[in-house]
Amino acid sequence: MLRTWTYRRIHRHTQTPTPEDGPVDFAYSEARGRGMPRLLPFAALALCTVLSLSCSPTASRPTARDSVSASYLERQAPRNPSGCLHTLVGVAHPDDDLYFTDPDISRMIRAGCPMTTMYLTGGDDGKRRRAARDYVGRREDGVKAAYAELAGVPDRWTEETLRVNGRGIRSLRLDNSRVRLAFLGLHDGLPGGQSPESMLRLFLGERKQIQVFQGSESYTEQQLLKTLSEFARQERVEQILTMDYDNASFAFSLNGRLDHADHGIGARYFRTAGYISGIPVRSYLGYTMSRLKPNLDTGQVREKEASVRRYLAKVLCGPTDGDCDTAEVHSGRLPRDDADWVHRQYEQVHRNPRPGEIMGDVGRTTEFTGREPEQCLAAVRAAAEDGAVRIESCDGSQGQKWDFGSDGTIRSRLYAGHCLTKITDSAGLARCEAADTGQKWSRKPWSSPAWKRKAWLIAGEGNACLHQDDRSLPSRWNAKDHQHPKLGFIGCDTQIQPGLYWRWQG
Repeated sequence: MLRTWTYRRIHRHTQTPTPEDGPVDFAYSEARGRGMPRLLPFAALALCTVLSLSCSPTASRPTARDSVSASYLERQAPRNPSGCLHTLVGVAHPDDDLYFTDPDISRMIRAGCPMTTMYLTGGDDGKRRRAARDYVGRREDGVKAAYAELAGVPDRWTEETLRVNGRGIRSLRLDNSRVRLAFLGLHDGLPGGQSPESMLRLFLGERKQIQVFQGSESYTEQQLLKTLSEFARQERVEQILTMDYDNASFAFSLNGRLDHADHGIGARYFRTAGYISGIPVRSYLGYTMSRLKPNLDTGQVREKEASVRRYLAKVLCGPTDGDCDTAEVHSGRLPRDDADWVHRQYEQVHRNPRPGEIMGDVGRTTEFTGREPEQCLAAVRAAAEDGAVRIESCDGSQGQKWDFGSDGTIRSRLYAGHCLTKITDSAGLARCEAADTGQKWSRKPWSSPAWKRKAWLIAGEGNACLHQDDRSLPSRWNAKDHQHPKLGFIGCDTQIQPGLYWRWQG
């Protein structure tokens, strides 16, 4: 997330948010209150420390979706409590976790669950070298202070180097807790991905590799994915929390329409790493939650604001503020965007497919497509040609309804007697013919011992699988082109990835 005070003051949008059209399908309920108490419990925490009392903040118990399949024990750390999952929070910048995945992370930390947060970029914000190093250091100090607040322990850390895929990844472990922070150290890509070293350029194939912010290392896309998936396996991660991988409109905007390119592309890489590793992935809205109603209660707001104020005390500390190392709490008024975010947390949840729908695992939201990310296979015309079938936003129409025949065909309900047909490198629609091998499909189920889900590969002639290509992004954040993933085929034995999987309900 972009966190420079000057940049925010210049570029913040001031228009009043308006509701999005249509229903919103998220995991959390609507707002129960917007109170923001200003009194923070630092005095009580200090008293507990001085008197050596065993004090810890009250936290909600993990929900049913946090049930554990196997305990993870670490040396020199408390035992993993029953009901905890070892969680990897994967975000682009130091603070995305605090603003967008909390209070879920604080609930798990205070329950004693093992928690690792990995930051893909240093958050240098495109500054010149000396200023960038200082800013990256202040952001790191800020997240350290914030996590100490969330865990209810002193801000003391032990540095380690983790060996992953032949690389050394710098990490910090919070003393007397089960919290670890890991820093991959890529460049901040800037809101629209305009940085020469941005993840967006890597994702689009404009760069074959991108450099880290400090040092000589670089990452190709495959090296990045292998590092993330191996990191998750080595850490015995049981779930991944990341940002919204469905958003496809990138630019600086706090009005709830767009998101930072690093948020969306970084989340796509963590999602793919989860598929490779067979680890469940959950995603959370970033800037786009600003338009939605506050949904955190007073206690959650108080705790989230406390950690944010610890973070801001380090980040906003300047030459005239004295010793930044001893800065404790930002006591001033919160910036408008921060004040919005401490009242909100929205998990992005895809609805289940409706009868007859073939829904892709890749979702898409842009400036013009609304909030529902689900994308469905659609028959758009009864013609034996490429383009007669495409991916569209799921709307429940008859053109998005299909039947799987016992003869291996996939038949359109809108165009009777017409079947999904492999035509060159894409899919089309043609009259069903028993002898047409391009109309024969097999379904191969998702398989992971840790991540139970109903999803399938759709395999056609020549072991080619129906594929949703998420790389066809709009040419500009407000462009009306490339609103949906491109439909095509790739080999079924290609590396596991979201674009290969489909869900349906007969």
